[in-house]
Amino acid sequence: MRPTSSSQPAIPLVTRSVPPSAVELSAMMPFGRYSVQAQVGIGGMGTVYRGTQLSLGRPVAIKVLRVSDGYDFAFEDRFRREARAMATLNHPNIVAIYDYGHLGSEFLFFVMEFVDGTDLGEIMAQGRMTPQLALQLLPQICAGLEYAHTKGIVHRDIKPANVMLTRQGEVKIADFGLAKDVMRSASMATETHMVMGTPEYAAPEQFNAHREVDHRADIYALGVLMYQMLTGALPRGSWQPPSSLRPGVDPRLDGVVVRALMTDRQHRYQSVGDMRRMIEAALVPSSAQSPTPSRPLPAVAKPSAGRILLLEDDLMVRDLLRRALEKAAFEVVETGDGKDTLRLYQEAMQQGRPYDLAILDLTIPDGMCGRETMLHLRRLDPQILAIVSSGYRDDPVMKDYTAYGFAAALPKPYQVEGLLQIVNGALAVGRRRAA
Repeated sequence: MRPTSSSQPAIPLVTRSVPPSAVELSAMMPFGRYSVQAQVGIGGMGTVYRGTQLSLGRPVAIKVLRVSDGYDFAFEDRFRREARAMATLNHPNIVAIYDYGHLGSEFLFFVMEFVDGTDLGEIMAQGRMTPQLALQLLPQICAGLEYAHTKGIVHRDIKPANVMLTRQGEVKIADFGLAKDVMRSASMATETHMVMGTPEYAAPEQFNAHREVDHRADIYALGVLMYQMLTGALPRGSWQPPSSLRPGVDPRLDGVVVRALMTDRQHRYQSVGDMRRMIEAALVPSSAQSPTPSRPLPAVAKPSAGRILLLEDDLMVRDLLRRALEKAAFEVVETGDGKDTLRLYQEAMQQGRPYDLAILDLTIPDGMCGRETMLHLRRLDPQILAIVSSGYRDDPVMKDYTAYGFAAALPKPYQVEGLLQIVNGALAVGRRRAA
């Protein structure tokens, strides 16, 4: 229909500025620090490019926001909050952030770990998600969120596009652009009472701009994501349990989804760790699925790969280390302070069951650190075999660990394969010493 002279003027469309090209962005970045190869994604929270950190020659992802594009929805504040939130998080299942800053007065940027892979949305769109794959990925998603929650950070926008998967099958949670430090502020809404989050995955309390929102909103979103991964559908309306929609889904997972999606957050899981343990329980065959032998089989003790004394004050990191080592058949004893480490090591020697290896966290803010603990342990046992662990790779102890009596250094964050390689390498050093 053609407009007439009496027609009301059309409401102008709000358009976003065209993001800079890769060449333009390279010229804008801090001189000599980064090069930019290509644009790889664009969305409401900014434009993402693939680049290279020149000093280290490593691939990175560079996220850019034009400040003027964000005034109406406080994008600049959320962009800064994403950088600050992610900078406090150091976990193998969370995308790491390396750098952050302004590009003149027009742009904000931050540089983060480049994930060579895809996201869960693409995997599901391609029909590659199976119940078996979902059960492999969900514990990793839980582990990343569990760690963020221990640091007081709520993601607030868990959805398939924000869960990346590397080519090696490792989960990386991304885009903390809506993250909130619940230790500083409890409200989900912005100052203009604009409720944040993706509606399909948002918990009921997120639609109340004046209601306090905490980590249980992430648990609800994770329940929606879990349902989608298991069934290929979203739990809308009067939804059916996953096992009734998809053959091969363990019925035990129905209860996990139901509890995560409770409208009243008091009835949901109260921690992601509780939810993770229930998911992991479904990985163990139930008695109904396992054949019952006609006669009881004699118990066979699983041979131990070695006894390890682990000093780590971060509960989440310690749990991850312990699980990885126990899966590789090591016997692990945990401590959170150097004084307890000394006591346990001395008791083991007196009992004639010495530890094969000690892993000592270099930095213990509220106790005896790894370096001091090692000084005492060497007096107790001059032949002690130990690994120093730290995220401060430039610390003198990490760079010259042998000078401090350590057999190896374990940098954080770590990959399971790298962890086991370092541990087995240190044990090999011990065997050569004893030969």
